[in-house]
Amino acid sequence: MTKPSLPELLHAAVTAVGGTERPGQVAMTEAVAEAIDDNAHLLVQAGTGTGKSLGYLVPALAHGERVVVATATLALQRQLVERDLPRTVEALHPLLRRRPEFAMLKGRSNYLCLHRLHEGVPQEEEDGLFDQFEAAAPTSKLGQDLLRMRDWADETETGDRDDLTPGVSDRAWGQVSVSSRECLGASKCAYGAECFAEAARERAKLADVVVTNHALLAIDAIEGAPVLPQHEVLIVDEAHELVSRVTGVATGELSPGQVNRAVRRAAKLVDEKVADALQTAAESFERLMELALPGRLEEIPEDLGYALMALRDAARNVISAIGSTRDKSVQDEDAVRKQALAAVESIHGVAERIANGSEYDVVWFERHDRYGASLRVAPLSVSGLLREKLFSERSVVLTSATLKLGGDFNGVGASLGLSPEGVEGEDVPVWKGLDVGSPFDYPKQGILYVARQLATPGREGSRSDMMDELAELIEAAGGRTLGLFSSMRPPKRRPRNCAAGSACRSCSRVRKRSVS
Repeated sequence: MTKPSLPELLHAAVTAVGGTERPGQVAMTEAVAEAIDDNAHLLVQAGTGTGKSLGYLVPALAHGERVVVATATLALQRQLVERDLPRTVEALHPLLRRRPEFAMLKGRSNYLCLHRLHEGVPQEEEDGLFDQFEAAAPTSKLGQDLLRMRDWADETETGDRDDLTPGVSDRAWGQVSVSSRECLGASKCAYGAECFAEAARERAKLADVVVTNHALLAIDAIEGAPVLPQHEVLIVDEAHELVSRVTGVATGELSPGQVNRAVRRAAKLVDEKVADALQTAAESFERLMELALPGRLEEIPEDLGYALMALRDAARNVISAIGSTRDKSVQDEDAVRKQALAAVESIHGVAERIANGSEYDVVWFERHDRYGASLRVAPLSVSGLLREKLFSERSVVLTSATLKLGGDFNGVGASLGLSPEGVEGEDVPVWKGLDVGSPFDYPKQGILYVARQLATPGREGSRSDMMDELAELIEAAGGRTLGLFSSMRPPKRRPRNCAAGSACRSCSRVRKRSVS
């Protein structure tokens, strides 16, 4: 039996999604297939309308090896898992004689934690947030959201936050979710067999295509935490965002509020002397932060250095003490211990990193109107990390509508740790760049419209006059409109010409993170 050709597969997939093949998409498909076959690296710039998701999905599915697709936005993840992959898999099944499996995998905090939901949150007594959860008829918004999530837990198959509609606030979700550091682990948790996060990881292990996000990819590659299954091909969509997302994962932060929370959590588990030392270090750090002015620190001031070393040493002693003592009088001790360790280990790691100093890090103060001052540290560049961790063991394809700078890919290549295109060097991956253009003729098909009669946009989000103007433009275009906004804040009122009513997701707030 002959193997189906790449053009046949692409034609079947494009037909299945109701699209039209375009020259750029064909060129991209062929280039991706060649890179995968040669175990090589490829950067592809594919303009709007190219259909780049099929341009990489078709050759990836045809090759038969496990593929991880990492995107920057939730919208693209959902598009791939809910639309592109189901249709493509069904279309290719008769030709490939197999039906590839696919799954989405996110960070643990994106999934409902049954232990938190049923046992409550280990927290300071003065918070009392879960009291409203236990009430028969909670009146606060937080209490109502928590009660709704308890009902949702009995219905959901995924436990994925983004499947909960309407959504809830970060504060509410934080009561029913845990970070990877706070998780008890499936073997130690009474709800391990039912865990939504563990179920998602198991589905990913069995899938041919795993769709994830840049942040989880960075954690897997850079922090050495094996959260993604072994894979032979990595495809990074929206690749222009990758460096900033990886930098975000590699950024550490210290704030007085964060340190004080760690002190309160640890105080329940260690003797008074050890807890007092951490409390004293926290107070010294907080006094310094009250005077901190926003800006970069070229050198760490002497008093700040002493405060950081005191925090580091006190946190290390607390970590040792927590690990060597048990106190059965503490309710849900394992969860309390895990949460306290996670908080103190974070303090210790960041304090030590800043105190030790590195020519490869940048340190600065930030000040927030609501949360006050914080001390932050981030790598000046993640290119070396990406070169070593991302490109060394797999074929990597990076694609976006905007990858070229100054007419070539060398700028973005350098930020990823790659040498100039075609230049070989020791331990430097060789790669190719391809610009497949866009099917649109922008000068002939596009109109730039500036609403000069409207006031200059400010920080107030959407305004009624702006929404009215937008409604008229959409009507003039006969619909067929994609809206991209710099704010997710919904309009205060419906545009005067809007007839969608509750059917519109923006008005009903069914999806807080999408705009219809």
